[in-house]
Amino acid sequence: MEILPPRKIKITEIVNKGRGVIATEKIFKNEIIECCPLIILREKDNQFIKTKDESDTLYHYYLEQPDLKRNSIMLGYASLYNHSFDPNSEVDYEDDLKLTHLVFRAIKDIEAGEEITWDYNFDDDLVEFLSTE
Repeated sequence: MEILPPRKIKITEIVNKGRGVIATEKIFKNEIIECCPLIILREKDNQFIKTKDESDTLYHYYLEQPDLKRNSIMLGYASLYNHSFDPNSEVDYEDDLKLTHLVFRAIKDIEAGEEITWDYNFDDDLVEFLSTE
């Protein structure tokens, strides 16, 4: 898959959330928002990251993939999309060792200026700190 820079999004400050991603023009339902490459980590890289905590910058780019018995670093804007229990995007993510990217896709029309969010798929109690909803 060819990875192209995102065309319809930008990083900005989101009130009460910090950084996030918004649409710069309308994104239609089922449209691909961004393809984010993954760097597959070696075991020694995993050990290094496990010594970090959630306040470390590197932690936010870290993607655990236990079903694949590997972990990755997410590139692109992947780590900047904020959580929502009512998201307007989803991540196409298959448990496949050949997977080298995440694909963010709109699950409804997203208007210019609207924040792009996805559901991190955590237990509700674990994401209370992530949500202002």
